[in-house]
Amino acid sequence: MSAWLPGSSPPTRPFATVPESVGRSLFPLLVVTALRDEAVAFCRGVGSLCRPMSFVQAERGLRRGSLTGGTFLPVVYLGPGPQGVKNLERLISGGEKGPILFCGFAGGLSPELKSGEVLVASLVMRPGEKAGSVPVPDFLPPRYRKGTFVTVDRPVASSREKAVLRAQTGGDAVDMESAGWLSCAERHGIEAWTVRVVSDAAEESLPAEAMSFVDDRGETSLGTVLGTIFLHPAVLISLLRLFPGIRRAHAALGDLGRTISGQAGSRIPSDKGFRRGSD
Repeated sequence: MSAWLPGSSPPTRPFATVPESVGRSLFPLLVVTALRDEAVAFCRGVGSLCRPMSFVQAERGLRRGSLTGGTFLPVVYLGPGPQGVKNLERLISGGEKGPILFCGFAGGLSPELKSGEVLVASLVMRPGEKAGSVPVPDFLPPRYRKGTFVTVDRPVASSREKAVLRAQTGGDAVDMESAGWLSCAERHGIEAWTVRVVSDAAEESLPAEAMSFVDDRGETSLGTVLGTIFLHPAVLISLLRLFPGIRRAHAALGDLGRTISGQAGSRIPSDKGFRRGSD
């Protein structure tokens, strides 16, 4: 996950995104993101069919029963990087058994990808490791491009870093969670897929200061954003330059949310999950 930029959603107090009640109905799918901004963008425009919730709220929901099978499609944000992977393990161990759609933003590595493009993972890898194949869901529109995701331990922000990572791995997009999330789902025998929207293209660089905008719960701090801009006015210029692409990315993630919510009550196809080391 390289796009640690504030989205268009309003800031909230941690864990106060939605009411804590969890209903019952027919939705079989769990959607997982790293950031609250991603969860809100996914849910935008679908009314009560989707509901963003924090990890803490999801745990409370599990104590009342399964998250899936509710009157809405749960979209849980777990935090970025290793913390998000750790929280997924806790969520699954708490009783949630999927299937799971992992989604959110990613940084572009391939020069062919532009901000706002949707990329479906067919391979996922870490730098220096062999790629693992990932099931490609057949309930998504064929217009979505397939590609290789590279999962890293720290944000990849500059165009130079992206070019180096592209040369080393041949990957199409970079994030901080997919490999860990998919491995976690595989260990628990849970069907899982990964879909990401490119938020910053390969030739674009994020300001280094933007890495502090999001905390380990996936919440964007408006105070931190404003304080950083006050101390470093050049950050605002960089953000304004990136804003059109970020806006396209949010719109594309919302379109993905509308597509998935329309499919959520239907049969989700079965597959064997993440297969490490296959061709």
